[in-house]
Amino acid sequence: MKKMKALLLMSLISSMGLSACSTGGSAPAASTSTAAPSAAAASAAPVAKKEDNISIRFAWWGDGKRHEKYNAIADMYEKQHPNVKIVREFGSFNDYWDKMATQTAGGNMPDVVGMHATYVADYARRNTLLDLGSFVQDGTINLKDFPPAVQEAGKVNGKTVMVAQGVTMTGWEFNTAMFDKLGVKYPDYNWTWDDFTAKALELQKAIKENGVWAAGDNSGDITGVQVFARQRGKELFTAEGKLGVGKDDMVAWFSIWDQLRKAKAIPDAATTEQYATVSLDQGLFVKNKVMLTVFPFNQIPLYQNYIKDGEVRALRRPLDPKGKEGEFVEGAYLAVSANSKQAKTAADFINFFVNNEEAEKVFKLEQGALGSTKGNETIKPLLSPAEQRTTDAIQTSLKTAGQLPLPPAGQGAVRTLLTETAQSIAFGKRTVDQGAQDFVDKAAAILNK
Repeated sequence: MKKMKALLLMSLISSMGLSACSTGGSAPAASTSTAAPSAAAASAAPVAKKEDNISIRFAWWGDGKRHEKYNAIADMYEKQHPNVKIVREFGSFNDYWDKMATQTAGGNMPDVVGMHATYVADYARRNTLLDLGSFVQDGTINLKDFPPAVQEAGKVNGKTVMVAQGVTMTGWEFNTAMFDKLGVKYPDYNWTWDDFTAKALELQKAIKENGVWAAGDNSGDITGVQVFARQRGKELFTAEGKLGVGKDDMVAWFSIWDQLRKAKAIPDAATTEQYATVSLDQGLFVKNKVMLTVFPFNQIPLYQNYIKDGEVRALRRPLDPKGKEGEFVEGAYLAVSANSKQAKTAADFINFFVNNEEAEKVFKLEQGALGSTKGNETIKPLLSPAEQRTTDAIQTSLKTAGQLPLPPAGQGAVRTLLTETAQSIAFGKRTVDQGAQDFVDKAAAILNK
């Protein structure tokens, strides 16, 4: 399967030290300590003189519109720091993480990297991210306007390893124009799983053309499984880093999608696989091939850029009326490679990215509400209707959302396993019962290593 490459490469990270710095030079192998390396050494190292030319590599994921914003902020920093050259590396979400795993395993991680809360554990616990604590203490990175919860979200084992660019939630979205065209009533924001299934079947009945479906296939989405497990009073990953769900939980999860697949209300397996890694603007939702889809609320303006008819609106993840709240705070972050030879400059660039007012005005809600409360006040007058719908959805969901459970080492392998299991069920290679049992057995073995 496509994701196996990233899985194998991430396993290499745990078995080998980082042998080269991010700028291509040689460096000692990384420590085997589980604690993230401290920025103290980097701070104590000789600081480059103003006239010295410095080059740092900056990597992120996204689509064309996001690339424009990131490049604009990098350009602004270069203009204020003429001696600094920022080499930019970017790609789609899945390709980004595959490449990052390859680079990290080879000791060639970029200086500044886009990081995600569901991936950080694998990188931080393998000693590949710099502890930014001393840079926070000396003011290189200013987090004074970041709420405590947002600051905590950037920590692993008590050490700051990343800084929030934005805070968001992942939910379902729809285009009002497509519902209007089909004559179907909009879903209620606080819908249940029964409501979701009923709405998907209602939509599919109203759709009269082939190659168009009510909803996307979300069976391989690990965030969806985490929320689903929490609604059932469990966690996908326990506090001890073990598997917290059983076969019955996974049967219930896969059965939702199997039912809709058999009703042809979600795409067939081949179509889902075909569109799994395309850019946002080439996806099924933008192409009006699915009526309901899942993505982070901060991406509402991105999708709206490509959708001219109708409004892109948010829906929370379906609820279990007999269960608990399952949603949790998500977001995107910036981190520094443990082997960066320009850690001070990398940290200064992160501070510029998240605190400079002009940068905030460019970035706005690209990755959700800004980490800085002051920054959110700065951009408030600049928000479009689509961006306002983003903030409304995030603020509404934050009222009931909990903190993200920190994924354990091995969560990347479990993520890949989930994708492969969902695909095998979709292609008819396994039954729901077989797939659920295989997932539970293999995930437990991964986490018990």
